[in-house]
Amino acid sequence: MDRSIVINREFGSGGREIGRLICERTGMQFYDSRILQEAAERRGLPHDLLESFDERVATGSYFDLSLIAGTDSETFSIPYRMYGALAEVISDAARTAPAVFIGRCADKILRDAKLRFRSVFIYSTDTERKVARAVEVDGVAPKDAEKYIARMDRTRARYQQFFTGTKFGDYRDYDLCLNSGRLGYEGCVDIVLAATAAAPGAVAPSSPARPDGMA
Repeated sequence: MDRSIVINREFGSGGREIGRLICERTGMQFYDSRILQEAAERRGLPHDLLESFDERVATGSYFDLSLIAGTDSETFSIPYRMYGALAEVISDAARTAPAVFIGRCADKILRDAKLRFRSVFIYSTDTERKVARAVEVDGVAPKDAEKYIARMDRTRARYQQFFTGTKFGDYRDYDLCLNSGRLGYEGCVDIVLAATAAAPGAVAPSSPARPDGMA
C-alpha cells in the first residue's frame, strides 16, 4: 500500500474490526486508542488527562465553550492541546509508513499534512448486531443499548464537527461508504483494499462514492 487508510464509523458497525483485518492482510500499523497514548507521551501530558478528554467529549462539555470559558486557561486549552498532539502523532506515523487510523479526525489531519490516504465510512443497517456489541463489549444493559448507541454516535458527530466543521457520516466527505451489515466485515475489507490499491493517489477525494461503495 502506498497510502494510509482512515476509517470513520458508526458505533457497532465493526469499523475497528475491519481496520484490524486490513492490517492483518497488509502488515500496516493500526492506530486507535494507541493514538491517544502516544500523543500523551510525546507531549508529556498525564494519562488521566486522556480519560478526562474523552469523558468530556462524550458529554459534550468540550464542545460548548461557554461551559468552560470561565475556567482557567489551562483547562480551556485542553481540547486544542489534545488535538495538536493527536495531529502530530498521526501525521508522523503516516509519513513513516502508510497505516490504518480509526477516527480521531485523521482524514482532516492527513489532508492538512498533504499526505495520501483513502477515507472510509463504515455504517450498518444490522441493528441487532449493533445492540449485541453494545451489550457484549461495553456491558450495556439490553434495554439501554439503542440509546447508548445513539449517544456514542452523537459523541463522534460532535467531535468531528468541532474540529473539522464537517458532518459525521456525510457520504460526500468520504471515498467509500460501506454497509457492513450487508457486505460483512471481510467484504468491506476486500472493497477497501481494492479501492486503495487501484485508485490514483490523491490527498483528498476528487469524486465521492455513493453509499455502499456503488459507482
